[in-house]
Amino acid sequence: RMTFAAPAAPGPAQPSRLSLYLQLIRWDRPAGWLLLLWPTLSALWIAADGFPGWHLLAVFTLGTVLMRSAGCCVNDVADRDFDRHVKRTAQRPVTTG
Repeated sequence: RMTFAAPAAPGPAQPSRLSLYLQLIRWDRPAGWLLLLWPTLSALWIAADGFPGWHLLAVFTLGTVLMRSAGCCVNDVADRDFDRHVKRTAQRPVTTG
């Protein structure tokens, strides 16, 4: 005699890979890269003695966002064991696996 198990109830939807990467680089919290961007652009304007050009503006803006994102990633990896015990950081992607 054959018995069949009932289909498993669907669990909570898993976040997409893109969603996890955006969480990892704190894309939803732009204050960090904005705080880095304003002094960077100010120094760029002063160094160029006016508008530096679109190419330099794009390179420095992208560089600021990438460096802040890399800093978030390195911080999460370095603090992964500690962050599990802190309520505010317990749900970060590296901590939760």
